[in-house]
Amino acid sequence: CEFAATTTALTLSAVGAANYIFGTDSQTFTVAHGQRHQALHHQGAQGVLDRPAVALKDSLGAQGLVGFGMGFGAMVAAARGFARSSKRRVARRAADIDVAEKTETKPLPYFETLPPSIVDKETLDKLLAALPKEQWDDPPEDSYLYTLKCYAETYGPGKATKMGWYDYIYMKVSGPEFFDSAEDIANRKKWFRDMSSKGAFPMEFPGPSNVWESGAYLQWRGEEYFAGDQVKTIVSDSRFSKQFIANTAFYREGLKPWQRGLEIGMAHGYFIIGPFVSLGPLRNTPEAATVGLLAGCALVGLVSVGGLLFGTLIKPKLFDKEGDPPASGFQEMINWHALGGIGGAGFAHALITVFGS
Repeated sequence: CEFAATTTALTLSAVGAANYIFGTDSQTFTVAHGQRHQALHHQGAQGVLDRPAVALKDSLGAQGLVGFGMGFGAMVAAARGFARSSKRRVARRAADIDVAEKTETKPLPYFETLPPSIVDKETLDKLLAALPKEQWDDPPEDSYLYTLKCYAETYGPGKATKMGWYDYIYMKVSGPEFFDSAEDIANRKKWFRDMSSKGAFPMEFPGPSNVWESGAYLQWRGEEYFAGDQVKTIVSDSRFSKQFIANTAFYREGLKPWQRGLEIGMAHGYFIIGPFVSLGPLRNTPEAATVGLLAGCALVGLVSVGGLLFGTLIKPKLFDKEGDPPASGFQEMINWHALGGIGGAGFAHALITVFGS
């Protein structure tokens, strides 16, 4: 299309210029082939030299001028096409260079001076990949890249070229054993988001050098996302914990208040004298068991007085029967707790006196 337009324009220009030069005679470009040879035969060489334009017209004719215009147009179109293709190649090459400069990740200049004995290329690539490119010049202090930057500012051309053996050993020992790549960091963040959204975390078992994943997940969040009193733990919401707590004397069904108090007091009084006997200041004297008994009874008495004050002020109705005053069941349990505590402490003292060394 470009070739046709250029050729047509040049041909019309050439024909117009020839008509202007050769005159307005209508037979200028219509001389027959035989007539042209007759005219040239009668003319001499001197006439041809005197009228060069007429001789050019007679020698070329209309077809010659059209052919000349087409050839010249083809040459101009080829030259323009070559120039445009050269420009496109140059622009494409510049774009390729620009893309290569944008995608190429070279180490920072101050890391180029660090020898492999301080950091190898693989480790450096992992460190650079773990941080955004905007933080390479000023890495955060908790990143190992910040430590390497300090080494780069200390060692290198024009700086210190030798490192003491203690500094070298300290550098190797204090360095991290492994580095998280950008993919590892992204996976860890995704895992945390998933665990937070689902309200569950994996159950793991401790091993000799690591933890073992069991494949099970523990649901820690309740029905409401932001209800802190619905948080579930293994201790408070597992089946074993619930059954164990339900079987204690305070929560077991079918017991009267005095039975609950007596069982709780005997259990506390039985083991409470042990620390006083074994760890007290008189532990190496014959009176150690007696002193432990007195201290245990005093402690059970203090706890019982505190329970009575609590029942008088708060008045819990947990163990009350229908028609009883408020906190009467709780007060009864505390009274029998004091009796059971003294009995348990006396039983433990008897065992220590009889079977103790």
